[in-house]
Amino acid sequence: MPMTARPIELQPPDISRWRAGNTGTDFVWRFAADTPGPAVMVQALTHGNELCGAIALDGLLDDLQAGRLRPRRGSLTLAFANVAAYARWDTADPDRSRYVDEDYNRVWADAALDGPRD
Repeated sequence: MPMTARPIELQPPDISRWRAGNTGTDFVWRFAADTPGPAVMVQALTHGNELCGAIALDGLLDDLQAGRLRPRRGSLTLAFANVAAYARWDTADPDRSRYVDEDYNRVWADAALDGPRD
């Protein structure tokens, strides 16, 4: 069911510069302190049309890369998750970029988890 039309007031950031990551996984970055502590992970783009998380991570990565922000203890991992859906972003049809093949919210049902999968 399509969502109700609403004005789009945000612009999606260009996250392509974060593709390389520093973990061996595209779009995943990890920053560690010298002092042991908790490991925190922040993920954006569970759905490709959820721009706020992408904007927040883009800003955090800018600050971390510039040295304006560092974990004091432990580690901080930042990840952009559903990049393929995000790449489909269209301001005229934001729901089109929610997912590509399957909505992540639907994969947790027993039928999906216990059923046949490739």
